[in-house]
Amino acid sequence: MNLNKPPLLHSLTPFMRLLFTVILTITCFLITFMLGLLLASPLFGISTNEILVSLSVSNDALTLHILQYFQVLQSIGLFIIPALLAGFFFGHNSLSYLGINRFSKGWAYLLVIAIMFVSLPFINWMITINEAMQLPAFLKGVETWMKATEDQAAKLTEAFMKMPDTGSFLFNMLMIAILPAIGEELMFRGLLQRLLKEWLKNIHVAIFISAFFFAAMHLQFYGLLPRFMLGLLFGYLFYWSGSLWVPVAAHFINNGAAVMVSWLGQLGLISGDYENFGITDNVWLILLSAIITGALLVIIKRKWNSGQG
Repeated sequence: MNLNKPPLLHSLTPFMRLLFTVILTITCFLITFMLGLLLASPLFGISTNEILVSLSVSNDALTLHILQYFQVLQSIGLFIIPALLAGFFFGHNSLSYLGINRFSKGWAYLLVIAIMFVSLPFINWMITINEAMQLPAFLKGVETWMKATEDQAAKLTEAFMKMPDTGSFLFNMLMIAILPAIGEELMFRGLLQRLLKEWLKNIHVAIFISAFFFAAMHLQFYGLLPRFMLGLLFGYLFYWSGSLWVPVAAHFINNGAAVMVSWLGQLGLISGDYENFGITDNVWLILLSAIITGALLVIIKRKWNSGQG
């Protein structure tokens, strides 16, 4: 690759790059969805109209497989492909532009694992706070819609989490943990956070805005606050380390732990389920979780700043 040759869209302003990214993302998603829809008919042996009708929450096995199929396509078409293409258009290559050509040392990933598990009581406490949210009376219609959306998402997640065999567990790790961790971090940290920093000239504002869009994208409003906090965590891990693999690892642990706990629960090896994993109403444990998480973040930031990453 000729590094002296400027990238294809190097002349675009930061704002125009953001606008181009939005258009590129929508285009990639629509193309992926349409191609996926065309392939789905022979793959599942039903008509395209039947497939479109089936795109709602259902306990029917075939419908569930179709939903899983489109869930995988969404991760690829909405996040992975447009982010990689944008990296190619804006930089000399996608790997360096998005921060996926650099790895941190082993200690960083060990600390990330510790942070993700230690922070669970605090993160889950924020879920409780978020779920207690009530909108003013004049927004009753909006609140009803939000709760309906939340209930639908919860039913779909519950359907996905039923894993009758090892194959379904491995597929869930791919669909729920691996692809979202890579795709969403490519889009929200590797691409959006960088573009916002270039436009606004402030990395902290860029991290907060990208974290908000990351949380809002899930359309689960009663989980907005904890997802926003996770978005901040992933954003700062990327900013401090310079490696996208660090927030990818954190994201994977967050999602993968839920799949693993659900799987072990269904095998009867542990009690409880993924929804209650790490939940406590003990104020002191929640406070301790927040303090230790903060201390670990200070340690990891200092080590990276000292050039040990």
